[in-house]
Amino acid sequence: MKILIYTHEFPPFLGGLATTSHKLATGFSEAGLEVTVLAPRYSNKDKELDIEYKFQVKRMIGLSRNHGIPIPIPEISGLYSLYKAIPKIKPDVLLLITREGHTAGGLLLDYPFKVIVRVAGYEAYRYLLGKKTFNRLLSIPIRRLYVNASKIITPSRSTQELLEMAGIPVKKIRIIYNGANNEMISRKPDHAALEELKRRFNIKKGEKLILSVSRLVRGKGQDVVIRALPRIIKEYGDVKYLIVGEGRYERELKKLADREGVRSRIIFAGPVPNNEVIHYYDLCYLFIIPNFSVKGDEHIEGLPNVIFESMSRQKPVITGIPGGAKELVENGVNGYVEDGNNIDKISGHILELLHNEKKAKEFVYHGKF
Repeated sequence: MKILIYTHEFPPFLGGLATTSHKLATGFSEAGLEVTVLAPRYSNKDKELDIEYKFQVKRMIGLSRNHGIPIPIPEISGLYSLYKAIPKIKPDVLLLITREGHTAGGLLLDYPFKVIVRVAGYEAYRYLLGKKTFNRLLSIPIRRLYVNASKIITPSRSTQELLEMAGIPVKKIRIIYNGANNEMISRKPDHAALEELKRRFNIKKGEKLILSVSRLVRGKGQDVVIRALPRIIKEYGDVKYLIVGEGRYERELKKLADREGVRSRIIFAGPVPNNEVIHYYDLCYLFIIPNFSVKGDEHIEGLPNVIFESMSRQKPVITGIPGGAKELVENGVNGYVEDGNNIDKISGHILELLHNEKKAKEFVYHGKF
């Protein structure tokens, strides 16, 4: 069976959907299926990465990237690439990932193959239920795709509920949760790599690290942790906040850290390759992604991969209420699920886990891995 995966996020780009796209391609390939990935071109170094895969990767032009390129350029360039690829590959199944792929897929006419769509909370909430005029226009081909697709895969019950609210037939929808790969679950900590990170970031003996791994955009919650840090430092002391990721919100986060007087306690590590991020999980004491809904942004989390990854590395987790995280994190049992806008509650949860190592270990014990 031939599977064509069409995505607008793929390594070396770092992000949840890029990780998901790569995991799916790897899994299908290891199952003996013939897999081709149609993905954006980021740089000339893409080829060095692609030759290591056990599946074929075809790169589209750089204008197909979904970050930094204005709508509808990625959709148009992607649709053109898709039309060119289909006759050559002749897939039995077309798997569409990312909103740009959904828009392009909805513009396809008749096709002699099955179409499966992977839908996150973002697409369901913003484009099917959102009220902004431009998003409603984009929802026309997206809705057409969802109605005509053979199957819709969602990463959480909350996303399924959003699709049902939008009138998508429930019989088409199947929930398949994300997960962590075997290496993330079973690999032993690399003590030499951890010592190198401690030297690089000047992490002193006894300091506990709070970690966030995510794109730096509004709503992920890094700003909430920064606002909570003054109280945390005052009541606990030996703590630093390690932020892994990149994005357009980085400058604002650094300005906020300066205003709060905690810049010296924050490490902006920048983007970290997928094969190295495991060391950052192992280095930290607790993981936090207190996501929240940004007014007027029409965005909601599906179920972040980083929660699975941090749990698999046996770290206590604090996360936000919107989206599917509450389906994995049981509040007060294996982590905390809290309103990301409530800085007092977030700082209180962090302080409790910092002071109470027994509680932190109980959360790890009751984790999903």
